[in-house]
Amino acid sequence: MFTTADLANMRTGHTDRLQDECYIQALTQTTNTYGEVVNSWADSGSAISCGLDMRSGSEVRGTNKTVVQYDAVLRLPTTSTVAETQRIRVTKRYAESLTTPIVYDIISPIQRGPSGIRILLNKVSV
Repeated sequence: MFTTADLANMRTGHTDRLQDECYIQALTQTTNTYGEVVNSWADSGSAISCGLDMRSGSEVRGTNKTVVQYDAVLRLPTTSTVAETQRIRVTKRYAESLTTPIVYDIISPIQRGPSGIRILLNKVSV
């Protein structure tokens, strides 16, 4: 079992190694004049430190062995509040601003470990 000091040290080490910057985006749904639902996304707070691993892969989930394909994995501090219905907009890689931010959908349950949060992502074509 981890002590409080162990957890604090692991979380500090995890957060100190996050070299990217991103925004968590919240979903807003409206209805147009034809009765269709229109989704829009907006940053739901200020920029946070994150770690983006852009290697794609797959995971097998659940009792029915569903295969989940993902484009990237994101690491966040345990203090981050994020839900599966939100998006991630990455604005800096390795502390350098991106010319065009990269936007991702969250496609997995939020995986919270002792030192941080791990999320599987799929790139959004915008």
